[in-house]
Amino acid sequence: MDEERTLILGMDLCDGALQLAYLDDRGEMISVSPFTNDVGKYRIPMIVCTDRQYKEWYCGQDARNMKGREGIVYCDDLIERAKDDDGEPVLGGLTPTALFTQFFRIVLTSLREKTGGRMIKGLTVCIKKEDEAAQPVIRAAFSQLGIDSDRLLIITHPESFVNYVISQNKDIWINDVGLFYMSMDALDYYRLTFGRKQSPVCVVTEKTNLSSLVTGRMIANGDITNAVVGFKDAISKVLTKQMVSALYFTGPGFESAWADDILKSLCNGRRIFRGQNLFVKGAGFKSRRQFSPGEDEEDFVYIAPDELKSSISLRAYKDGGYEEVVLADISTPYTKAGKDVEVIMDETNELDLIVHNVLKKDFVCAIMTLDNLEERNDRSVKVRITLQFVDRDTCMITVRDVGFGEIRETSYRIWEQILKI
Repeated sequence: MDEERTLILGMDLCDGALQLAYLDDRGEMISVSPFTNDVGKYRIPMIVCTDRQYKEWYCGQDARNMKGREGIVYCDDLIERAKDDDGEPVLGGLTPTALFTQFFRIVLTSLREKTGGRMIKGLTVCIKKEDEAAQPVIRAAFSQLGIDSDRLLIITHPESFVNYVISQNKDIWINDVGLFYMSMDALDYYRLTFGRKQSPVCVVTEKTNLSSLVTGRMIANGDITNAVVGFKDAISKVLTKQMVSALYFTGPGFESAWADDILKSLCNGRRIFRGQNLFVKGAGFKSRRQFSPGEDEEDFVYIAPDELKSSISLRAYKDGGYEEVVLADISTPYTKAGKDVEVIMDETNELDLIVHNVLKKDFVCAIMTLDNLEERNDRSVKVRITLQFVDRDTCMITVRDVGFGEIRETSYRIWEQILKI
């Protein structure tokens, strides 16, 4: 494939709109709309429609203009239909996959014409975390268009944000970096913390939901006074005593100028950015890393908001020496990090647990004492250790005496300990 005739492409699907960005010949990530040359008008409404005879398809603003006309089959909730997809036709005899296929076909055909016939070398699509159930439909639609997994990635907004920040000058992320994302119904704050003591750099993402204080709907309804008060409280909650070198603001709630004075007040010692194409450009940078990496590409490990930033190991004797047996590993989703393991206790009633945090150089050793456990030297005391995570920072450790067959009966004792990691 001729590199000069290919596209490294990012796509964002959120808030009812699609955005595109591609890597230009200078290495810049450029937002683009296939349908207009108007500066700033990059968002394509996620709407698709056709007449009942399926003779013509329309998408975006063209489809919106067709709404209500006789004989038109109209769909403006593509993501929600994809999330609920059961393979059955939902609209005019069409499945969600068929609707998405037609939508993407129009968009990408127009983009190819606008870029002089360039073919897609790599495409990264970013979506909201809560829209992950739509992934199978999105993948199937692109597969219908000949874009399979060897050229397609789907990531969530936090990962897109990390890719965007890492691709900027290092002065931007000399300390933590924050992002306020305000949709109509929510305000979320994402904080990136960089573990520079490891190689490659680990980027830990934390998410805080601030929707109880302010949402974009308050702005849309004209409740500016309460929105300002709530937003100031939100900022105070997440930024007090925090070393943050840059802040980003995106989402429908930040389109108007209602928060300009507040943003200006945050500029002291920080860089402030506001815009609506952050996620799509982050997706584009992810495409560059995956499908056309350069020698100067910054290497890093991404740890999502729901993934463990610490590991838990058990110090145990095995094959003539002591070693660490991993019970829970870094970057594992905490909801899937539970584990059962059986160990033999030999002349001890203590378990040595070792916690490694990616943001810290030193490890922490936590000793769990199994009170009233019989200490024997014949290796007949066996216990089962069970790990369950309440959240990414809190682990419940349960230990049960399971006996040792006919040699030693169980005492049915159970020990529990909460471990903060």
